[in-house]
Amino acid sequence: MLANVAGILIFREWATVPFHFIWIGLFLVYGWRLWGMRATLAALAAIIIVTGFSLGVDVMSGDQAPVELAEIPLMAAAFGALVLFARRSVAAREEISRAYEQNVVLLQYARHLLRHASHIVRTPLTIALGHAEILERTTDDAAAARDARVVIDELKRLKDATDRLLELATSHQPGFVHPVVTPLREVVADACDRWSEKGALVRPGQVDDAVIRLDPGRLQEALDELIGNAVHQTPSGKPIEISARHEDGCEVIGVANRGPGIREDDTKPIFERFARADGDRKRGARLGLAIVQAIAKAHGGSVGVRDRPGGGAVVELRLPRQNAGPGPAMPEMAPASAAPQGTS
Repeated sequence: MLANVAGILIFREWATVPFHFIWIGLFLVYGWRLWGMRATLAALAAIIIVTGFSLGVDVMSGDQAPVELAEIPLMAAAFGALVLFARRSVAAREEISRAYEQNVVLLQYARHLLRHASHIVRTPLTIALGHAEILERTTDDAAAARDARVVIDELKRLKDATDRLLELATSHQPGFVHPVVTPLREVVADACDRWSEKGALVRPGQVDDAVIRLDPGRLQEALDELIGNAVHQTPSGKPIEISARHEDGCEVIGVANRGPGIREDDTKPIFERFARADGDRKRGARLGLAIVQAIAKAHGGSVGVRDRPGGGAVVELRLPRQNAGPGPAMPEMAPASAAPQGTS
């Protein structure tokens, strides 16, 4: 700055050049690192006094026109606008940062509260369920046995909902899935066999010989949810078909049924938690489809539903083919009979 002041006094006919260099330097220095308000006002006052005095000397000597002095308040006003914009921008970023930190704390608290509440509720539910089962087995009163069966069914449903809420609460954490190299055909075959043993008409369709990295237990859980919903929607005697194909770098696993399909007036997102695919809320919120979506997202994939040609619907899991490829067993091969983690 001293060199520019000297330039104003020495090269008087070109005084506006170092004059503007002084102000540009102030702008750049302040933009590089914001100062406190007192330091900013002190620097602005010093620059106004220095440049005003230097340029005033040139005006008094007749080397500069008096109108040049008007640039001092003009540059000061421009600097003031810069200060105002910069401070508002910093304040906005700080507010966003505070809101983000508060949201993180609230999210962690909500997850902790949900896990804690789930564990607290699970123990009395288990005790009540055990006593109701004993009452059903030991009572000689047929009406009391029927009532006990109703209590047992509702307690199981409540326990299942509690477990699902706990699972959804942990679905965004890194350890939710443990991908290993898995033969997809064996996982699909295992799901078909498991449901066929329950009396459901589930059969494999066209399935790729793909070997991809995924969590076989979580995938079987998602398939169980989708198959269970398909069994509920499909008329007796109509088969449910599971297929898998390669498409756009993903492995698309589809569960097709011959049920009523997707209703034209049903526009709500059925894969969000608490939503039901059939719009029936009499039995309470259904969390299975939300878990399917959470499992797909944890694998970096997605889930969607579409109408099936000829009637019915197809729910499709799209999983990225990481280290995919057909072939024999590979290292870290997962057993196809990994235990499922629950059905709807």
